[in-house]
Amino acid sequence: MKHLHFYCALFALILNPAIVSAAKAPEPLALLVDVEALGRGQTGTVMGVVIQIAPEDVERAGERIRIVTSLTVANVLADRQSAVVELNADGSVMIYRDWQVGDHTLKVAVAAIDGSIGGAWNGTVTIPEMENAFESPDDAPVEAIALSVTTPAEGAVRFKPPPDKGGIGALQLEVEAPDETVSVQFLRDGVSMLRRNRPPWTYSIALGDVVRRTQVRAIARDRKGRYLGEDALILNNPTGRIGVEILLGPDDSVVDGARPITVAVTGGVGRIHQVTLSLDDTMITRWPNCPCITTVPVAELKRATILAAEAVDSKGSRGDAVIALGGGGSLFSGSVQVELVELPVTVLNSRLTPVTGLEPEAFQILEDEIPVTIEGFGTTADLPLSLALAVDTSGSMTENFERVRQAARAFVSDLMQERDEVVVLTFAWEAKVRLPWTETAEALDAKLDRIVPEGGTSLHDAVVRSLEQFRGRRGRQALVLLTDGEDTTSRTGWELAKRYAHTMRVPIYPIGLGLGKFDYSARKTLKRLAEETGGEAFFPKTVEDLGPVYDRIGLLLRSQYLIWYSSGSTKADDQFRAITVTVPEHPDLTLRTIRGYYPGK
Repeated sequence: MKHLHFYCALFALILNPAIVSAAKAPEPLALLVDVEALGRGQTGTVMGVVIQIAPEDVERAGERIRIVTSLTVANVLADRQSAVVELNADGSVMIYRDWQVGDHTLKVAVAAIDGSIGGAWNGTVTIPEMENAFESPDDAPVEAIALSVTTPAEGAVRFKPPPDKGGIGALQLEVEAPDETVSVQFLRDGVSMLRRNRPPWTYSIALGDVVRRTQVRAIARDRKGRYLGEDALILNNPTGRIGVEILLGPDDSVVDGARPITVAVTGGVGRIHQVTLSLDDTMITRWPNCPCITTVPVAELKRATILAAEAVDSKGSRGDAVIALGGGGSLFSGSVQVELVELPVTVLNSRLTPVTGLEPEAFQILEDEIPVTIEGFGTTADLPLSLALAVDTSGSMTENFERVRQAARAFVSDLMQERDEVVVLTFAWEAKVRLPWTETAEALDAKLDRIVPEGGTSLHDAVVRSLEQFRGRRGRQALVLLTDGEDTTSRTGWELAKRYAHTMRVPIYPIGLGLGKFDYSARKTLKRLAEETGGEAFFPKTVEDLGPVYDRIGLLLRSQYLIWYSSGSTKADDQFRAITVTVPEHPDLTLRTIRGYYPGK
């Protein structure tokens, strides 16, 4: 077992913007932190983190506090969780975490519920490998119980794996249901479409001509109309992303004051590793695989604000879902608003040459003109890159396509380093993923070799489809988009594409090949994509000029900073949040990053 005992008083981690603007901040809370290994977990080792508020600060802290634990490896955020807990009479509390084995940096931040006072501790911890599995004590809190695996349900309502995960056209779906089932109702995106009164429990869904994320839900009932269970299937989920849905049983499914909850999981790259369900900030159930079904007291659901589920597969792909419950009073108010914001930042001097070597303290970030506190900081040296390459394959590209392909292959090969990943898309009438996320560019030639350029230019669709690939991904990211003309066939409008770019927060580097000064509309669109996302637009006259363009993009990406913080904004999810990043001591520098964002990535 590993123990760390540090008594320290640091400035409070800013969990509430009000603290930032306070004229005179109160003395921070002093903390004693004790980290102890308790047993083997599902992802690593279950650790007990004991937090002790100094005796002289217990009264100031209050009976309940919010705790945020952040675990980083080489400046990469590996785990971040928060919880609202009740302190023991002596000002102590123990929380449980399942962390991967190894040496990590741990930050523990605490704050009063009203955000008026806080404190923080950080240090290096070693998570040992344990032979014996973790067993929760009899009097353990619900989060410890959740770290003991819940057995998947047997005889549950379950969609059979479909022959395809989506696309367009028609698809035949089938559900497995208990023997006592006499009817299965199928819903598409919440709208009832069909009720089957005898097996086989099948539903033929027409996906249409446009690739869209679609939820299909099946609810089974017995002869007396009683609820037996349900499942959901996500079609056309983003590549490499697990589809997750939280299904609350209807009112007539409540038994002994508890409502059944199903977490439906679709897709992923590898086999499902674990699925978790959390109520507000506390994990309540964990499964090693599905079916994932549990019951939660109705009274607890009424008091809570959010219900969240997350799935992780063996390849590291993730998916999550959140339901706003609307309860909780003031205790958890605002928890649904907190969002981890990652900002890709490029710093340029007067010659537009990238500036590297800046420290986190050099930057100032304002969200809606309110200063925020930087929680994490990384550079090219310690953060892998996720790169999407989208190539126009419309008919007008026929003459130059072979050289375009060669230039793209050289760019990806030269840029990618260890742990970097690339996904390749093409677009003409529609945008298609040609090469899913991979750490090698060797397959790029073969994928593009088989393409015959033809059709129109669905540029806006390509932007949305490309950005979809980043859903759930963290770290340094970029989209390089090559086209030779303006949008002619997209089903997605410009405003929607721009909003989606603000939501996904990925720098876009558009390349307008052969666009002249009279191609005003196309040039304007590409410039705005770059300006809104912190990228840079390029307009090479010929395909021979692509080499220097790709060299410039590579230089910018290798000089990129990644800065992240927690937003405490109380704005609604459909309201834009403006961002400004500066280096106050060097006003002559130019900084490029996203102009703002909508929550929900």
